[in-house]
Amino acid sequence: MTAVYDPFDPAFAANPYPFFKALREEDPCHQIAAADGVWLLTRYADVDAILHDRDRFSVDHRNLRRGPEQDLSYDDFPVILFRDPPEHTRWRRLLSHGLSPARIEAYRPRLAELIDERLDALDDKGEGDFVADVASQVPFQAIYELLGMPPADHDQVHAWVSDIVNLTEPVASPEVTLAIVRSRDEMRDWLQEVCAHKRAHPGDDVLSRLLTDTDPFDDDELISHVILLNVSAPEPTGSLLTYGVLALARNPEQAAELRADPSLDRNAVEEMLRYEAPLQLTGRYPLQDIELHGKTIEAGTAMVLSLASANHDQDRWGPTADELDLRRERANEHLSFARGIHTCFGSALARMHGQLTFGRMVRRFPRLELVEEPTWNSLLNRRGPTQVRITVR
Repeated sequence: MTAVYDPFDPAFAANPYPFFKALREEDPCHQIAAADGVWLLTRYADVDAILHDRDRFSVDHRNLRRGPEQDLSYDDFPVILFRDPPEHTRWRRLLSHGLSPARIEAYRPRLAELIDERLDALDDKGEGDFVADVASQVPFQAIYELLGMPPADHDQVHAWVSDIVNLTEPVASPEVTLAIVRSRDEMRDWLQEVCAHKRAHPGDDVLSRLLTDTDPFDDDELISHVILLNVSAPEPTGSLLTYGVLALARNPEQAAELRADPSLDRNAVEEMLRYEAPLQLTGRYPLQDIELHGKTIEAGTAMVLSLASANHDQDRWGPTADELDLRRERANEHLSFARGIHTCFGSALARMHGQLTFGRMVRRFPRLELVEEPTWNSLLNRRGPTQVRITVR
């Protein structure tokens, strides 16, 4: 067998898709040697089926009975990411009241302003790091404004969120774990004060709506979900923007098609999401023993579903699966936002970021080019470039 899974290999970080292809062909239900008892699934059909099957698979860490010990107690972070119905159903309904599709769409003009401000600055300089200058700034500013957070505390909250987001990584050092807990606790204390002020002085924002719902969250649930929105919305959206601009710079013929045809703006976002999943993995725990590809996965065992690999499965996407094609039919059937009841709650907002960014980039900067090959982080779920230096002149 030639298939290997070593996400810490620099070659894997830069381009994991040859490795995933070998795993899909040779060992699609792969037991990860470095992780006790954890299974990795890489085929589209398997991942899609499991994401839809809530009767046999759970997201709740309390169902984990075999696998690596957790560094953090997810019981202390009650959010929809880590719960099944009925808790998940109620919490998602409450969130949808606050962050409704209509509210997101009404924010479109303001989001366009934020993007244009960043692109103006990039235009003035002539070159820059897209990650630092745009992708790490706009998505956080957007969710911060939508929630109605105090402007004076923006930088402090951004710092807390930068620590807490590491909760989404399967592996964390003791130092990282300590930073997660410290920032989470400090942000909780701060949010207690913010919520008290909002109750007394409600505004036209998401947090005020959540606080005044007729069947509201309790205090712990509310604060945990406000932290979740601050954490889960900006970074994956920033990764979508970064991956997309990197792909356009590397594929000038696709950039030219998008530049010439604004009707491609929406499908381009779907293809970018398929081409590079902003979050690479998601997890499930079988509620009963499962037989898959000749392997037995025991109930309660940790399963890692590779969204990135599924999105490049040639059995689903054909021989051009590893290529960028902004005109790809059914590109929106990617799994980057998962599927079923746990489909990413912020998907509409993330899509709107892409729709307003990619077309603007190629039409405003027809000479968009990479200055140098990007550097990559060593993360598992949030694999991505740490910087993407571009020139626009």
